[in-house]
Amino acid sequence: MRIVVLILLLPLVGCVSNPWSYNDAPGSGLAAAESSKKPVVYIEPFVAGSAIESKWDGVAPEMQKAFTRAILKTGKFEVAGDYHTAQKAPVSFSIETELTDFLHTSEAPESVRRLHWFSKANDAIVALDVSAKNIQTGRVVFSDQVVATISVGDEETDQYGTLKFGSYLFWSTPLGEASRDVIDEAVVRLSTLSGSIPGVVTITSYTHGSRDVKLSGSDSLDDGGIYYVGVMDRTSGQFTSVDDDLGRPLRLRVEQRFFGGNTGWLLSEPAEYENITGSTLSKSPLPTRVTSE
Repeated sequence: MRIVVLILLLPLVGCVSNPWSYNDAPGSGLAAAESSKKPVVYIEPFVAGSAIESKWDGVAPEMQKAFTRAILKTGKFEVAGDYHTAQKAPVSFSIETELTDFLHTSEAPESVRRLHWFSKANDAIVALDVSAKNIQTGRVVFSDQVVATISVGDEETDQYGTLKFGSYLFWSTPLGEASRDVIDEAVVRLSTLSGSIPGVVTITSYTHGSRDVKLSGSDSLDDGGIYYVGVMDRTSGQFTSVDDDLGRPLRLRVEQRFFGGNTGWLLSEPAEYENITGSTLSKSPLPTRVTSE
């Protein structure tokens, strides 16, 4: 009978933390398959906001370590180790992050605590303010506040003791679980940037007179996103835009297929002298051949 009960409970516990094991740190496990050309990112030192309590002093650099592990394990980025390395490497993005919230809501004002039945809920909440800048253009290409909450339960219970952020057992605490969730979510959102760098996603097939094209390496593209089509000059290594039939930069829209994967839909026709098979995509406008000469 006990075995039957356990079997029935397994689907239920699959949605929450496993009560028979400890949580791993973000970025644990094997790295994903590497793409042929991965953008290099420089992660600016994490900043702890003024609202972070002194008892969590040192949480920002430890969270940066976990964030770096997690973004590396996606297989979509290389990470410049320090500022001096970043100056020498072809860095695509710099990422700035501020830890704005790291607390139990039992410590917050009553007015901002959510209701839970006939009382106020006690949640662990961790929030990151994340932005990414395209080094080549100087434009901010991503800016968002990412938040994660985990129910804590009894306000009077000390669930941390002498545990420090970053220690193995800390990831099984409420603030540890919320930290893991917020890091994982931030990395998922930032991963869409990898497809916006020329040389990562390419057009593999195009039929003259058609508007749809096949793409390789397109999993990280935004559904509905607009991208510029470009080619690399083999002499200079610089990417320039492909012309459409009116002499404008050729663009395409990404559409997610029903059964997975993405396809591209050209927003205009390529110029007759252009061969777009093998060309690449860029989220930012590319120089024209005239301006690059």
